[in-house]
Formats: sequence, C-alpha cells, structure tokens
Amino acid sequence: MYKDLQEFIDDVGQYDRLKVIEGADWDLELGLITELTLRKPDAPLVIFDRIKGYNAGYRVLSNLVASPRRVAMALGLPREAKGLELVKLLRTRIDRPFKPLPPVKVSTGPVKYHVHTGGDVDLWEFPVPKWHGLDGGRYIGTGDMVIQKDPDTGWVNLGTYRVQALDKNTAALHANPGHHGAEIARKYWERGQSCPVAVVCGQEPLLWTMACSNIQRGVSEYDYAGWLAGEPVEVVKGAAVDLPIPAHAEIVIEGEFISPEVETRVEGPFGEWWGYYGGKASPHPIIRVKAICHQKDPIIVGCPPMLPIDNDLARLIIDGAELWNDLDRHYPGIKGVWLAPEGRGGPMCIVSVQQQFPGHARHVATALASSVALHRWVIVVDDDIDPSNNAEVLWALGTRCEPANSIDIMEGFRTIASNPRVEPEKRSSRNFASSRALVYACKPYSWIKDFPPSVKSGPDALKKTEEKWAKELA
Repeated sequence: MYKDLQEFIDDVGQYDRLKVIEGADWDLELGLITELTLRKPDAPLVIFDRIKGYNAGYRVLSNLVASPRRVAMALGLPREAKGLELVKLLRTRIDRPFKPLPPVKVSTGPVKYHVHTGGDVDLWEFPVPKWHGLDGGRYIGTGDMVIQKDPDTGWVNLGTYRVQALDKNTAALHANPGHHGAEIARKYWERGQSCPVAVVCGQEPLLWTMACSNIQRGVSEYDYAGWLAGEPVEVVKGAAVDLPIPAHAEIVIEGEFISPEVETRVEGPFGEWWGYYGGKASPHPIIRVKAICHQKDPIIVGCPPMLPIDNDLARLIIDGAELWNDLDRHYPGIKGVWLAPEGRGGPMCIVSVQQQFPGHARHVATALASSVALHRWVIVVDDDIDPSNNAEVLWALGTRCEPANSIDIMEGFRTIASNPRVEPEKRSSRNFASSRALVYACKPYSWIKDFPPSVKSGPDALKKTEEKWAKELA
C-alpha cells in the first residue's frame, strides 16, 4: 500500500505515463480532456493544475487506475501484468482465510494541515469540476470514499457515491437503495437523527479501490485493505464527526447527512456509469458540511463515467478475482473471469470454462446470472479463449455460438434506476426489473471432440518463437 497519493503519483512518473496539464477550465474542459485521453490505449494519469480561477497546487486528478500498469501498482502486483493475468494474480492473493487488519489511530496527519470549521467552510475553495455537458452542476465526489458508521454494530463502511457541491457548505449525496451507505443512513433517520458522514475526495489507490468494490456487508474496507496490503491504514479522528478518516487523505468533507423528511435539494442529472443520463434532476438528501480538512496542496480525485471504457479498471479486476474464486468453490474447470471495461464491467461478464460434463457451461452461466451483480450479459467461452481478449471473444461468438440454441434469456432480475434500458412505463411505476442473456460461445459438449480444430497455435510454440525472435518482433 502506498503511504499517500503523492507517493503513487511519483511512482507513476517513473514507471508509467503521467501528464500534467495547466490552465484548463473546471467547467467541462477537465472532462473533455479526460475523455480524449481515455480513447488511447493505456490512458495516462492526468493531473490538472493552475485550473482556471484557482491557484497553483489546487489540483484535480483523473484516470487514477485506468491502465493495467497502474492497477498492478495500486494492488501490489507485478507491474508488467495485464488483462486476465492481473485477475489470476489477485485471486491467488485473496484466496486465503480473511483476517481483518483494523486501522491504527494516530494523533494527526497531513490531512489536518488545514482544518476549516463553521464560517470558514467553503466547498468552492476547490476547483470542483463540471464533468459532462448535461450535468446539473459541479461534482466534488466521483472518485471519493464516503465514510459512515453503523449505529447498531459500529461497522465502519467506505463506499463510493457521487457528491454534488450545491453551495459553500451544502452538498447532495446520491446512494442507490440497497447500497451499504443508504442502509446505514436509513438507520439514523429512523431514529430521528442525522447520519454523520465524512467524504474523502482524494486518497491513495488501494483503499479507494476497496471502497469501489463489493466488500461484503459488515466488513470494513479499512480492515480489508489492511489485510490485503499486510499493513494497517493510518487514521485520525474527524474534526467535526466521530469517524476515522485516513491520515494521508487529500481532502475530507465532514458533516451531517440529513433525512429527506427534514430537507432535500435538487441533485443531478449526472452522466452515470452506464454511459448515459439514466436519471433526472430530483430531490435528494443533503450533507450539511461542518468541517473541511485538507493537505497543503490538495488533490481532488475524479472518476467520472466516461466513454469509451470504464476508467475504474482496478474495481473490475478485484470483482473478477472474487467471482473467479467463488465459482471455483462450486464448479471445476474455471479458467478465467473477465468483466469487460468496454461493456461497463458488471453488465458484461465473460467466463472461460474447460467443459467437463453435459450442461457445464449452462450451470456456470446460471450461477453468474443469479449473483447480486448486474450481469446483463454472461458469455461463456472455451478454455482456449482468453476472456480479456476482445478479438478472441468475438471470434468465439462468431464461430461457436448458434443463435437458435446458444442463448438463454432470463427475466425478472433486479436492476437500478440509472439503467437506460428500463422502459418509461416501468420507470414511472419504479418497476426496476431486467432480463439477462446467457450466451454459450463454446463448442457443443455433445460433439466437442468432433468440432473442427482451429488454426490457433499452441501457447508453448508461440512462447518459444517469441523468445527466439524477440529482437525482430519488438
């Protein structure tokens, strides 16, 4: 685990691609530049400085873990790993008994360099971006961590939920029903209380990635990150709320998350992770900001949904590793699991299987479709296909999938309001149900031995040739 975000940035400057851009406008230009960089392979880490209207040192960062190398660096994996190899390496690390490693409390940290309270609180101190053209405002929380504590159990949860800055001391928080943050907030509201929150707007990448991932209910992301890294996260007590905040965070906004029965403000719309504006501007519960802590030269980490790919590759690697380990516990022959970033990750799940019995592919696909994740498409391929290689997957779809009998459609699964394919009449009645497609782009098991052999060369022969002709092939 990196000590802080700056240490990670320094390593990226040495081992990966880093661009510093000065003079861009917080109003759309940061988003446009980010989108352009994501259209290139291995998108660079981008740091915006001297943003229009703001002093040098008040920065915004994007594309934090949008390249395979930065994912490997963030997760402590070999820097040269990419694609399915990243998932394989990570699943080996997490396929062991989980032993929580709680955070360690320290007296102070860099995040307390500046502490603003009361009338000194001002969200506009920071160059809060307006990321997309149709966004309803400026979003300080996209690559954030929202910290809350369960009032019944004391469980500290870190989740990534979008946060819109509304005025100098008010923000709106959007957490879908069913998410841990929404469940915790509801417990306070049902008691007639406000929910204490701390919004971390910049953090080293491993802990932040945990906040984006599907860590099970009741397990703190602090404990999971400590276990994964082999060292505890350093935390300090908040300035205005009794919550542990990362000692090396960049910016932390502390306050009370108010029940919607007490007060709401209009939030949105926002360009969502599907790549569309699935929702509309609507009343949302607000955060009354009581304190802001930040480092000397603070950085907002931005992770706005962009096209053409999901720019949070690390989350997809972690979720893929967890899915692979879970499938391994129930089914033999699982050779790879990949959540395609071009398909927004979760909605497009591809699994490679070495078929061993009739119905093997269908059993695996059904298990994935029945998970809590939003797998709208589950594609099963054979073990000679790398599920992270789009060319190979498309080849399998084009040559091994017989549309008449190789696609199952399952109805009645949950989805969320931002899904652009929810029909207007269903949306108006809040009927957020969706179908799922199970696609078998693999050789039919009943005549698998008779299936024509492919012209694809074996991995050993390719490796030997690559080693022999490495100079010529470079």
